[in-house]
Amino acid sequence: MKKILSLFVFIFAIISCSQPQKNDEKHEKQLPQYNVAIVNPTVANIKTFRYLVDNNILPNVDSFGMIGIYHVRQNYDFERSQKYIDENNLMMKLVKCENELSAKNIYEQNGCSNIFKEIFEQTEGIFFFGGPDIPAECFGEKTHLMSGITDPYRHFFELSFLFHLLGGSQNENHVALLEQNPNYTVIGFCLGMQTMNCATGGTMIQDIPMEVYNIATAEDVLNTPNAQHKNYNSYFDYDDELTGYNFHKIKPQGENIFSEIIGKTEPYVLSSHHQAVKKTGKDIDVAAVSPDGKIIEAIVHQKYKHVAGTQFHPEHTSLYNKDFTIKLKHDDSDNQSFLSLYSDEKGENFHRKYWQIIGEWLNYIKK
Repeated sequence: MKKILSLFVFIFAIISCSQPQKNDEKHEKQLPQYNVAIVNPTVANIKTFRYLVDNNILPNVDSFGMIGIYHVRQNYDFERSQKYIDENNLMMKLVKCENELSAKNIYEQNGCSNIFKEIFEQTEGIFFFGGPDIPAECFGEKTHLMSGITDPYRHFFELSFLFHLLGGSQNENHVALLEQNPNYTVIGFCLGMQTMNCATGGTMIQDIPMEVYNIATAEDVLNTPNAQHKNYNSYFDYDDELTGYNFHKIKPQGENIFSEIIGKTEPYVLSSHHQAVKKTGKDIDVAAVSPDGKIIEAIVHQKYKHVAGTQFHPEHTSLYNKDFTIKLKHDDSDNQSFLSLYSDEKGENFHRKYWQIIGEWLNYIKK
């Protein structure tokens, strides 16, 4: 009888182990190995990242999962992002921070610190996108009259996140998260680069025309070589098709990834900003500048080799779409695409090489 009972228990155990677990049936999708985080995951930013991956502009991440992270007090309804994710069945989850942030606690341990650490440990790289002006109090200065502060909690959140990742001169006792994984990739575009610099202790030029070129009118900016870092034609025209972007050259500075891919050329880039890096932050090196050398166009980190920021916009999808035309002036009758204007060595090759390197960085295995 005991032998029969033992046999029954053994068979039951085998059957039980072979059945799918209820928890597994309800478990959310597991993110693949090379996870990518995007900060400020608006619908537009999610679409941009998908475009880069789907069109193999950003290679080597054809199987990836995204984590979008934001602060609940940002000036955006992220329910729109969740709806877009659900409708397109994306392998993506949104993470929010609800803890209080201000200019006074962003460069120290705060209520979002644990979330920063968790995102860092779950991902292989993170992207910071463009946006509005950083509050001057966050880099220890008074606010310029030309500064437009429209989304302070986004800045508090992103400044604190980058400080936690990279460290900064504001708090030398802080141990940067990248000390645990120096191969981690951190990329910033426009505001993303500016935030990277301020988070590490740098400062900002709050208005390029006024502070750098001593210019106070749009007409004078348009007549001054190298001063136009966005399209100032839009200041006195009501044409809805007129772009806010401008094309200009950049040149490498020092020895880094930008000098490698720029080489002897001075490629054209897409630019839209009126602020720029002034004093660089802790361990931040200048990697590219404007043709006159007055505006910093790219930065890299001295210690963490997979950290880079661009003042221009290599992520903009129009750079890779020959059918996307751009209108720079209200009287332009023959609008052209970036690829028709600046193909090959004029600009296209630089952008594609840049993304090739980012793709290689994302494939480094955590140590």
